Order: sequence, then C-alpha cells, then structure tokens
Amino acid sequence: MADAMGLWRQLLQIQEPWTVRECRADEFNRCMEICVGVEAPRGWFRLGRATAAGEEFVWRHTGFGDWRVRLRVIVPQGSEPPRHAWAGEAGMPFTRALDRQVLALLGEGVGMTGVCSLLDIPMSELWRYRHALDSGKHGVSVDAYAASTAVPAPAANEPAGNISSRVPDAADPVWQRLVDGSLDIDVRVLGLQMLLSRLRSQAALIADEQVLAVKLRELHRYFVRHERMLAHELGQMCLAEAA
Repeated sequence: MADAMGLWRQLLQIQEPWTVRECRADEFNRCMEICVGVEAPRGWFRLGRATAAGEEFVWRHTGFGDWRVRLRVIVPQGSEPPRHAWAGEAGMPFTRALDRQVLALLGEGVGMTGVCSLLDIPMSELWRYRHALDSGKHGVSVDAYAASTAVPAPAANEPAGNISSRVPDAADPVWQRLVDGSLDIDVRVLGLQMLLSRLRSQAALIADEQVLAVKLRELHRYFVRHERMLAHELGQMCLAEAA
C-alpha cells in the first residue's frame, strides 16, 4: 500500500505539505479513489501530530489508461483548497487538469455527448459544469482559456474557397458587439435568432471575460458552418466594420 501511495504521489505530482493518505481500487468499476490530505507535522521521536479535520472535496480527475480517477481532498480547518492541477474549484465536479480538457473540447465545438465519450465522464457532471459556465458561476484559468480559444493554423492543402470567406476572424470585435447588442442586424435565419437570444441571456450573467470569449467563439463557429445561408447577415456585418 505504501508503494501504491508513493506511486500516485509521483503520478499526480503531489508535493509537501500535501500527501497521498489512501488509495482505493474499485476493480469492478475500474475506478481509483485517491485520498489527499496535509501531511501530519512531526514532533519528538518523529511521532505524527494530529491535524484538525476540515472540509472534504471530491473531484473527478483525468483517467489513467481505462481507469477513472477520483480525488478526495481533505483541507484542514482555516485553509483554502489547493490550487494545483490535481484539485478543482469548490462546487465544481472536475480537477483543473480535467477542466482544461473539457473546456478545450467544448471550445472546439464538440457536443456534450462527444465530450462524455472522449473523456469518460458522466453527462450529469458535464451538465453541472456547463451550467456553471453559462451562469457565470465558474471562471476559467488563463491556461485553460488559451487552450480553448486557440485558432488552428490553416492547412497547406486548404481549399481556395475558404480563403475568400466573408466571416470575420474569431478575434474580431464584431462578435462582442453582436452578443452585447451594440450591433443590431436584421436576422432572417431562425437558428441564428435562437443562438443569439441564448448567448445574450448568458452573457448578461457572465462576468469572466475568458468564459465570455468561449461563447463568442461559439457564435463564430456557427457563421463558419452556415456561411452560405447567412449572406444577408454577413453583408450587414461587413458594412458595420467598414463604417
């Protein structure tokens, strides 16, 4: 058991004063639960002194092979939860390491079912995470934001038709203006009407600029996918940019 705890301490890169206290393997469900706490300070004769029990947090972590990993972290009284990748935010279902992966997939337009399948996470936890993002209750770290909003470079063999696209760049301020309502255009496509209505209601609750950027990227992707049917709307956006 001591060897297993030492191995997980290395795999998770857990450093003092934190340590792995216990490992529980559920072979039937292929799930490993790791209990992490503050290492008890040593007194005379190297006897451990008890630390005051505090709040317990449980987060789902990135998997190892085909095993799920769950972190149970016990935080001493009067202390804040750790800010490491193997821990998460209070009230959120994922560690920061898994949070980055989920956000990156959502930022690239992968559907909820696809995210659950790729990362082997329950839909209920992903819905809770998505609701926290949409309602402004969860911010995003700088690293996670950069990973989710990075725009891939065009491929060398990209069709020439994409070069003449009228869709503004994802970083163009026009997307912010559409969402905050400062740019009012005539929208004829029902799907875009519904998307704008949802994004505007969500943006009113979101204070984190990085989460808002993920929403703007969602709007940009919609225009890229449906450019042919959005000629009327794109024409107005181009005129607004030229003004």
